[in-house]
Amino acid sequence: MVSANVLEVVTAYIEQHRLLPENGRVVVAVSGGADSLCLLHLLHRLCGAGRRYPGVQLHVAHLNHQLRGEAGARDAAIVADLAAAWSLPATIGSTDVPALARTMHYSLEEAARAARYRFLREVAQGRPIAVAHQQDDQVETLLLHWLRGGGIASMTGLRPAGMGIIRPLLCVTHADTVAYCREHNLTPLEDASNSDLRFLRNRVRHELLPLLESMNPGIRATVLRTAEIMSVDAEWIEEQIDNCWPAVVAAERPGRIELRRGALLALPLSLQRHLLRRVTAVLNAGQSPLELRHYRLIEALLQRPATSEEPGLDLPQHIRVTRDNEALIFERVDATRAHRVALDERGEAVLPVPGRVAVPGTRWIAEAEFVRGEESQRAIEALRAGRWDDVWRILPLTRYAVYIDGERIRDTLRVRTRRPGDRMRPLGMTCEKKVQDILVDRHIARAEREQIPLFFSAAHCVWLGGIYLDDRVRLTAQTRKIVRLSLSERNLV
Repeated sequence: MVSANVLEVVTAYIEQHRLLPENGRVVVAVSGGADSLCLLHLLHRLCGAGRRYPGVQLHVAHLNHQLRGEAGARDAAIVADLAAAWSLPATIGSTDVPALARTMHYSLEEAARAARYRFLREVAQGRPIAVAHQQDDQVETLLLHWLRGGGIASMTGLRPAGMGIIRPLLCVTHADTVAYCREHNLTPLEDASNSDLRFLRNRVRHELLPLLESMNPGIRATVLRTAEIMSVDAEWIEEQIDNCWPAVVAAERPGRIELRRGALLALPLSLQRHLLRRVTAVLNAGQSPLELRHYRLIEALLQRPATSEEPGLDLPQHIRVTRDNEALIFERVDATRAHRVALDERGEAVLPVPGRVAVPGTRWIAEAEFVRGEESQRAIEALRAGRWDDVWRILPLTRYAVYIDGERIRDTLRVRTRRPGDRMRPLGMTCEKKVQDILVDRHIARAEREQIPLFFSAAHCVWLGGIYLDDRVRLTAQTRKIVRLSLSERNLV
């Protein structure tokens, strides 16, 4: 398929399934491989002023899973540079997936997926997330589902849209994305983990699929065709769940969904189970862990007398279901702890300049941006002349927004919470001071100290967020490039 056809096919697919909003931000998950590089390039051609979707702004998101050492860090830097070259904002994160897998008793594959989607949802804050799944991913996903077993919903595979995720490339193959990148002189990153047979998906790709193709050369088309047939029934079922959801769901909040027992039992058994599947999917990043035995356990719980003492059921993925008279309550019993562990294990985040990133383990979003255009010119002229009142009128300071000399830092910063031994040179001082001593001197409550973001250049701390700027990055008469650092609050779900 030539490049022009890829663009036409993907555009038609976006239109058919109404994947893009009329206005607003779309987060694009970019690993740097051929699929995600093709996706980003296509969307960049389609979105923005003067293009087919002028009201859509793209935001690049990349997560380093810390599975490949320096190679992973190098890929993150390359993606950040690419986003900057295309004038796209980017959020680059990092998660210690092996540590998360050990802590949560996940496989590496499960931990990587959980970390990736948690990161993407943090960046998106409810906005659409575009991922680069294509037809070969669809075939692999269907085979994985068949290996694990499940109902009709698991046999339809990846959908064009759902749970805030959009998949514009499901209409093309990996060969198409590779050819597209080649034609547009895009250089995909090579991820050695794609050949790691510790991951079940890789065993399906490299071992099972070739075996099946030796028996049926058209197996990929057969699998996709079967899924398409089943998807018609699945879509009708999902519409029924949409219709009965308000009557059955009594309360819904992050990590907890409460159902009305009577309304649930009034449904046909098929709809009961599909509704339970959706409930658990909502609590588990879009993927239900329920199998037939779990449905039967929940059904037994529903049938018991309301007066009986019932300890509840522990389901996979840390979901717990309990009966409270006529209410059936589903909760992620470890939702807060698991989130905290994942963020703590991440350690620190890479903040491209310009760029935006969630600060690990905190409620903060860190952002770095260049002051440009007339604003920059006026500020630099005022700095040269020593007119500081004019400088601060042009560059208004707040507790959570400061300005630094952009030539005193490189193209990335690191952001994290404090560690023992951290030091900085507070503005106006000639020597460094321990961050711990600064916090004590400023009477910062002990509980707050662990939530304060610290920004680091390659050499030293740049900003103790909301408290002190480091003297070595202050604006001077010699400043020629100004960077704004800021913090804004986010919602941890």
